[in-house]
Amino acid sequence: MKAIILIIFALMLNCIFVNAQDLYFSQFDKNPLILNPSNTGFFNGGNRLGVSYRTQWKNITTPYVTTSAFYDAQFLKKQPKDKIGLGLVFFNDKSGDVEMGLTQVSLSFAYSKLLTKENLFLFGFQTGYAQRSFDFYNATWDNQYDGNTYNPNSLSNETSFNLNYSYIDYAAGMGWSFRPSNNFRSSTGVALFHISSPKFRFSKDIKERLYRKIVVHHKTEIYIEKSPLSYEPAFAYIKQGVDKQILAGLMFRFTEEGNSYYSSSLPPTVFSIGAYYRSENALILILAARLNYNNFEINYSYDFNISTIGKATKKQGGMELSLVYTQHSKAKKRVTRSGIPNFFE
Repeated sequence: MKAIILIIFALMLNCIFVNAQDLYFSQFDKNPLILNPSNTGFFNGGNRLGVSYRTQWKNITTPYVTTSAFYDAQFLKKQPKDKIGLGLVFFNDKSGDVEMGLTQVSLSFAYSKLLTKENLFLFGFQTGYAQRSFDFYNATWDNQYDGNTYNPNSLSNETSFNLNYSYIDYAAGMGWSFRPSNNFRSSTGVALFHISSPKFRFSKDIKERLYRKIVVHHKTEIYIEKSPLSYEPAFAYIKQGVDKQILAGLMFRFTEEGNSYYSSSLPPTVFSIGAYYRSENALILILAARLNYNNFEINYSYDFNISTIGKATKKQGGMELSLVYTQHSKAKKRVTRSGIPNFFE
């Protein structure tokens, strides 16, 4: 039996290999191009740059570390009904002692069309180059066990594994944004990743393919008239093969009084706090905080395991930090001169 014990352990925890999930972020809406290609260029401004860092499982194994970065820009900004977004997204994931790795760089394109004064439709496409790898020499093999103890100096007699391989990956998505008034906006999207379902090639004995992944997401922004308080309920449903997860939660936003799009060329200073719930192999509570200041947005979240796996992890899951910089357009009212709500605020 050609079993790599540490790889199997990594798969059970991180769900990144056969019959499993891709990398994920708790702050799913702060990685917009990873969430849905149609989000490319869907923001108020000319350029946007973001980075994220996540670490987890440090209490039970070598920490799993995920990093990402993205850049996107909006074109046809003077056209009120049609816009184009172009972007680039990078992410890297390292898991466990064998450093099971995934690195990918993708180009992203999106087109948005204003259908009516209240409804905006978006479509996006993504293509990328991906590489998967693992550290063969840190792996533990069944041949190195004599029935009682493990001997790292024993030969594994394993020779049929590729240390890395690469493939071309594709994704597509669409979205719908509904804004009937200044105080309400709702955005919904669906995306399909790994359209070509690439093969796993760590070994010639592996016949599996990477499952296609379906993502459905939604966020609503509710502003209270003449109040600094607003609400942001959101959820994401992710399914890949037999595995699925649901993230759902609510953020409370507090906007600094006297600082708004009506009175300043910069976006308002906003502090947000909230909680999310994630369901997969474990139930996880996510506490999050966010600060928007000038052109910068800083987000911090921490996952707490509240299921039986919490006994092994001491209820600690993962820490996540993200930073987003947006080169905002000059002061924009929430309703343009033509009476069309500004969807790209």
